[in-house]
Amino acid sequence: MAHTVTIIPGPSTEHTPITTALLRVVSALGVDIDWQPAALDGATVSSALVDTIRKSGCALMPSVPIDRLHGDVPPIVQLRRQLGVFGNLRPVQSIAGLGSRHPDVDLVVVRETTEDIYANLEHESIEGVYESFKVTTEAACERIARYAFEFAKIKGRKKVTIVHKANIMKKSDGLFLRTGQKIATEYPDIEVEDMIVDALCMKLVLHPSRFDVLVCANLFGDIVADLCAGLVGGFSNSPSINVADGARVYTVGHCNPAEVAYSDKASTTSLFFASVLMLRDLGEHDAANRLMQATSNTLEKGIVPIALGGAATTVTFADAVISVL
Repeated sequence: MAHTVTIIPGPSTEHTPITTALLRVVSALGVDIDWQPAALDGATVSSALVDTIRKSGCALMPSVPIDRLHGDVPPIVQLRRQLGVFGNLRPVQSIAGLGSRHPDVDLVVVRETTEDIYANLEHESIEGVYESFKVTTEAACERIARYAFEFAKIKGRKKVTIVHKANIMKKSDGLFLRTGQKIATEYPDIEVEDMIVDALCMKLVLHPSRFDVLVCANLFGDIVADLCAGLVGGFSNSPSINVADGARVYTVGHCNPAEVAYSDKASTTSLFFASVLMLRDLGEHDAANRLMQATSNTLEKGIVPIALGGAATTVTFADAVISVL
């Protein structure tokens, strides 16, 4: 039986070079997927698109360029809000051929995505003075902590690090820390530690292999996840999963607006790695492993996409991956 997956090429249902390449690669894997192309309305996520994702329960989305100068809200942020995404998973893994700074990184950042300083509660209290409110609720802290520990249990991971700044933000981050510690008591087989976020960043750069699962509130999770991606190849290796009740959106990290999803400067590798995550969650573990290995082998052979400073177009790189599947 075919898996139904919503794919979001951009403002049109016409496939871009990167999504066309991906569809060819997945077809070569022999996985039966009923792709449902769904378009953005310019840079806007429509209710029809959200309904399509809810029906399929699974969506794949490349990086979509937006006009940041005019205040467009990124489509992935719109999707998170409309789908009720409560968590973002950023697996961080060293990939042969990408020139990672550390060869043995294998960790996951679990980020809460509904509140914190990103609650968008800002105002100008007096002229020239702006206030931005940090929101922390016990319910959201408990949900993301339980998700992180349950993820660690299911995936056979051994340790969860609770990331915080409770030494300064004693009430808000204090709640995040206390809640995580309370949930940890339900998982006695998983080691738990807590770490202040600035110290964590230093230790990640020095010794990332000592970490396993990091659970973070919204702002710190956003920053820490990109720091970790920088250890293993940057935007070329930054797949993520946005988790809502009944739906998941697989996508890639930030890109330079000039390196748009419609050109050979798009990060082909990152979308392929996002597809690996999707295939695993669909139960297609053999196909996921083959795609990961084929992509890594292609890079090791020196066939490198233009986005990574090589000469391979999106089509050429996809052909090379298919040839070793």
